Amino acid sequence: MTKTSCKSLVKDYCTSCTFAGVHFIADNTRHWSERFLWLILVILSWYGSALLIIAAWDAFITNPISFGVETTYTDWDTKLPAVAICEANNKLMIYNVSDTLIDVCYKNNNPDPFCQTSNYSYYAKLVRSGCRQTLTNCSYNDQDFDCCQYFQPIDTDMGTCYIMNSIQTKKPNPYKMVVNMKQKRGVLKFDVLLPSMIYTLGEDEVPTITSSKYSTLKIKLGHSYRRQLTVRNIENDPLVVETKPEQRACRLHSENDGPYPLYSYSACTVLCRKRAQQRICHCNDHFMLATSVSEHCNITGMLCLHTHESELTILKPQWALHRRGMTCHCLPSCDETEITIIKDVVSSHKSKEKKANIEIVLAYLPTERFKRNVVRSRLDLVVSVGGTTGLFVGASLLSFVELIFYFTVRFAGNFWIVKNKNKNGIEQMNAININRNLETTQTGRRAIRFEKTFFQQTRPQNLM
Repeated sequence: MTKTSCKSLVKDYCTSCTFAGVHFIADNTRHWSERFLWLILVILSWYGSALLIIAAWDAFITNPISFGVETTYTDWDTKLPAVAICEANNKLMIYNVSDTLIDVCYKNNNPDPFCQTSNYSYYAKLVRSGCRQTLTNCSYNDQDFDCCQYFQPIDTDMGTCYIMNSIQTKKPNPYKMVVNMKQKRGVLKFDVLLPSMIYTLGEDEVPTITSSKYSTLKIKLGHSYRRQLTVRNIENDPLVVETKPEQRACRLHSENDGPYPLYSYSACTVLCRKRAQQRICHCNDHFMLATSVSEHCNITGMLCLHTHESELTILKPQWALHRRGMTCHCLPSCDETEITIIKDVVSSHKSKEKKANIEIVLAYLPTERFKRNVVRSRLDLVVSVGGTTGLFVGASLLSFVELIFYFTVRFAGNFWIVKNKNKNGIEQMNAININRNLETTQTGRRAIRFEKTFFQQTRPQNLM
């Protein structure tokens, strides 16, 4: 008999399902106490299975990453960090441009009262020096190379700088500066022709106003600078890309919405400063990246930025509520480089040359690096859930497919079969009734014809 009621369907499913112990509950031939015992056991098994599945899910969401240290240093290739040069103060250029502005704005017959109240990006570019006027005499391990071919321009929130071995420039052109067990020496040398700031950064980082003073080196002409440093990189498991930023507590280069091609912590802080300027002063300074001329501050806006300088140039942690500065919710890059400054040695020149000698040296090869491993991947989660359900309730994937199939496709099929049976039954009854009526009618007609024939045959004989 086809079952369409909910009670009969559930009982039929429990009798034939593949979940362990359930068919004992629906077996009417067993004593009620045995069926009740199996009901308790099944409930406890499902409860224990649910607890373990929830625990596996929480571990997958909150703690899928293991962060450790790797020491197989003999196989590594270590790169020297990116080096950026930002012009600090070119008084001669500033004087010449200022003198020209005075002649244009005030020493003519019709002085413009709005002169120098806007369009500051144009004047800022006038006082910036090119690469050839900034540095020269570049070499790596005593092999000379063209400075401006590898020190490429990069826009920053301090103006245009020149950076080497960065992946954030428009057309990256790195110089091979690799140190390993075969090539243990790594020394970068160049001369700086203007007062500048030197930044030693990871290849994905950019110089910013909020850059740590630990990574900077203030350059004065007539001095020699020698910076000794060490580098420790981070190696990522290939499965890291399958996790979310909240799970791994870092962002991949591709997870970027900032003004630079790739994500990094410093690039994120630039975007944070941009939004803070808009929020406080409703405009951006003329050095800010990804801004149009209409978004640049005029003289009133520049005064606002100057008034809130400490709020816009100092980073503070989220918990420092009463400290001045801005809070940026920026995660570190998953590929960031840890750069440790061992020593900065500064000495003055005996000659009167107006330049500074810079030397960046990798002090020694690293003996360890960080390793980010995925200890709970999606496959691990599937295996854990499958093992738990198999152990406690004897289920497989097909068991759940069977459950869904039984109460959807099977139920609809049973309902359709019963409906068709009822329809066919009614049609058969109607056909039977029609046949009976026809038989009755035909029998009546035959009786009438018999009576007529009988009377016709017997009537003349009676008359005689």
